[in-house]
Amino acid sequence: MRTNAMWRRAAARIVRAAFLPACVALAAAASPAAAQLSGELRYVGGYDLVPNPPEAARPMTLVLYGTYPGNCGVLDEASVQDPEHVRIRLRALTACPDSSYSAWSAIFPLGALIGGNHTVAFDISIDRADSGLVSYHGSLTFGVVDSIPPEPMPTFVSLQTTDPWPPTPTAPMAFIVGGQAPFACPVVSDAAVVDSSHLALTLSPGSGCPGGSDSWSHRFELGIQREGHHFLELALTIAGDSAVTYHVPVHFLVVNDTTGWGPPPPSDSLANGLSASRPNPFAGESRFSVSLDQAGDAEVAVFDINGRRVNRVFQGRLSSGTTELSWNGRRDDGTPAPSGIYFYRLSIQGRVISRRLILMRK
Repeated sequence: MRTNAMWRRAAARIVRAAFLPACVALAAAASPAAAQLSGELRYVGGYDLVPNPPEAARPMTLVLYGTYPGNCGVLDEASVQDPEHVRIRLRALTACPDSSYSAWSAIFPLGALIGGNHTVAFDISIDRADSGLVSYHGSLTFGVVDSIPPEPMPTFVSLQTTDPWPPTPTAPMAFIVGGQAPFACPVVSDAAVVDSSHLALTLSPGSGCPGGSDSWSHRFELGIQREGHHFLELALTIAGDSAVTYHVPVHFLVVNDTTGWGPPPPSDSLANGLSASRPNPFAGESRFSVSLDQAGDAEVAVFDINGRRVNRVFQGRLSSGTTELSWNGRRDDGTPAPSGIYFYRLSIQGRVISRRLILMRK
């Protein structure tokens, strides 16, 4: 059980970061607050902000996701009333056709917001066969930073894996992250699971490690997790002469069927081989590229958040160099895939890398 002191330290560390890289001077005005969910959250599992952190004058998207009453249902409505109010309507089912009906995700384009703190209230209505229509209310408060020139993100995190691997929804799991610190003998402190979507830890200089290594790792015990893809944010504080926090996206996949899963791929496998998709989010088509030093047999496919393949984009032999590919937002059978979070994955010679993209139907 985490202590209240640990929660306060984690929250204070995130607020202190103000979402800014080390090379950017802090503004004199008050920093935007760390994002926080509140209210009736019984069926809300977490959220995502795209981009994260949101920037002033740049369109942003809110993604909420969760589970259904009785673990089975459908999403009937996800609408934006205005930038401060969104509406969700769920319908509980008495029987699940398959596992795709066990979790919901809703996408809300909020447009461009001004800098500062914002609160979005959400109303969730649930049609239940046993009790009729019931309503829940909650809110998400988050900060929007002033637009800043893009800065390269330091690669302090290069390891993301789980124990056991792959994790299943029937057994407790741990999420392990690691990498290289900007100093020797890093010491991990103040590690905390802030909420279902956020982790936090601090790296400080130490001494006496063998060979003056700059490597670090930490194990977060997450317990039982739902089936599907989990996208989290790691608030990584680098403590030296001053403390700077970086917000690093991390993720893991929980699966029911582990048949055919081999050992986990190396954490840096094909790290530069699969580009970011553009545009992202997208409505019609998103393009990305695969870059290889040597030709090889490969597969590129798109999967949904539950780990099911939606579309095989490419299967065959890829030549060396850069190959441009795209996904048109459709399934293998040609029907349109619904709005939601997806990831596209490159598999080649036993190595795998995946990236996330968001489909937003008009």
